[in-house]
Amino acid sequence: MIIRKTEAQADHAEHASFGITDTVRLSAFGGLTQYGAYVQTLQPGARSSNRHWHENEDEMLYVLSGQVTITEGDREEVLQPGDTACWPAGAPIAHRASNQSDAPCTYMIVGTRVERDICHYPDTGRTLHREGSAWRLLEADGRVFKTGSF
Repeated sequence: MIIRKTEAQADHAEHASFGITDTVRLSAFGGLTQYGAYVQTLQPGARSSNRHWHENEDEMLYVLSGQVTITEGDREEVLQPGDTACWPAGAPIAHRASNQSDAPCTYMIVGTRVERDICHYPDTGRTLHREGSAWRLLEADGRVFKTGSF
């Protein structure tokens, strides 16, 4: 399947805590199920997510334009177009992408999709448990915060 850039529309989101992002969900548009592939643009001051790491899923980020600041643990690294960040499944390196520049930045993010995964958010103490399309977000004490499906 060929996807022309005019065919896959970006999902625009404005979140008080994450800023303004535009995400093109290429893998879903193309009918792929074994991995997720997205092109995401962060406006200045925006970030991709809370710091997190996956027990069973690999992630890779490839910078297309602008400057992307990658936070890994307590360390920050500025990536330029052509730079890549990789996070192997099971490596407890909490990470996120943010835009600390004054211009938009765009990157492709690719991740495996496994049947079961646990994603850890060390800053909040929460864990996201996914089984198939169902997910539940648990507080640090094990109470359910939210549930849903993809």
